[in-house]
Amino acid sequence: MSPLVFLVAAAHATNDLYMGFLSILYPVIRERFGLSLAMVGTVSMVAGMASAFSQPLFGAFFDRRRVAVSLHLAPLLTAVLISMLSLAPSVPVLLGMLFLGCLGSAAFHPKGASVTPVLSGNRPEIGMAVFSAAGNLGLAAGSTVIGFFIAAWGWRATPWLALPAVAVVTLLFVLLPPRRIDEQTKGRTEITLRGLAADRAGLAAILRLVFINFSITVGLRGLQTFLGIHLTDLGTPMTAVGLLLTVTLTLGAIASIFVSSLVRRLGSRALVASSILAGPPLGVAGVLLLPRPLGWVLIALSGMALGWSNPVLILKAQRHAGDSPAMASSLQMGLAWGLAGIAMLPLGALGELIGTRNLLVVSSLVPLLGLVSCFRLPKDAAAAGATAARAKVPPAR
Repeated sequence: MSPLVFLVAAAHATNDLYMGFLSILYPVIRERFGLSLAMVGTVSMVAGMASAFSQPLFGAFFDRRRVAVSLHLAPLLTAVLISMLSLAPSVPVLLGMLFLGCLGSAAFHPKGASVTPVLSGNRPEIGMAVFSAAGNLGLAAGSTVIGFFIAAWGWRATPWLALPAVAVVTLLFVLLPPRRIDEQTKGRTEITLRGLAADRAGLAAILRLVFINFSITVGLRGLQTFLGIHLTDLGTPMTAVGLLLTVTLTLGAIASIFVSSLVRRLGSRALVASSILAGPPLGVAGVLLLPRPLGWVLIALSGMALGWSNPVLILKAQRHAGDSPAMASSLQMGLAWGLAGIAMLPLGALGELIGTRNLLVVSSLVPLLGLVSCFRLPKDAAAAGATAARAKVPPAR
């Protein structure tokens, strides 16, 4: 596996670091602008839609045009705009900046997921696990970084936090310039939306994977959006909330690398099912036991269980999409995450009626909805056979 995989993974960690800021900023934004839970859900929905729904469009565009420079510029756009949210004078301006910043994140993911398997040689599952884990680690670190930064220097100083992204993007330009990315990916056969729609079996499998990913992501995003609000209402310091979210996402990232190494032995379907079955009960028990320490531990373990299936879902989707990394990963990370973002609005409205504690219980149970779809997925051998058969036929363009 090429060392360049770790460079792309570092760019992924940098990109998602700034998205991790949002978990801590939700209670800050709520207090500053006097928002209701439903409005907080709306802010989360805007972030989710911008960073997710646009990914399939970026994926289709990159498959056809191969715009390699997006790998470099997208994290920079995300870093600058998310770091400058503290300068927004009103909610509409804040939403506009958030939307554009999340578009940068959306542009990065399809290209990064497309390049990673190429650089990974004969172990694409490990390369994708490293790529995914790096993003999760960046997302995890974001809540702690922004929490301690605001506690030390205040929210108005956050524009300075864009500087690390400038350094990483500069390194990426030097060691992996756009021209080299084009050379690495030249000649790959990738399927378009039209070709994907023509393969009904592959499309059905991908849609099941999207629904599974949506269900799991609602559980995770529900924690990221409303757990901080619930704990701050209980008097928990912001720095402690940031540490809890960081530990939760870090455990998921580390576990995902280990779990991905078991794909060839146990099969992806069993590993995804284990994620769905383990996460919800741990999450519910953790929420009910808060603010006791055992509740914190169980929530961290719940996030770990829900997080370890992410690279497995992406890689399985790629194998059902003519082995087209940009298109498959953008559908998984785009459509599923976008729908999960939209779900934050009704969840926030529900929280106004039942309270944040009960809301967190409900969102923790949502991943169970994906269990039936999980058991209806084709086995890995079937996916590999379908991919091999499609490789003999020129893709539709």
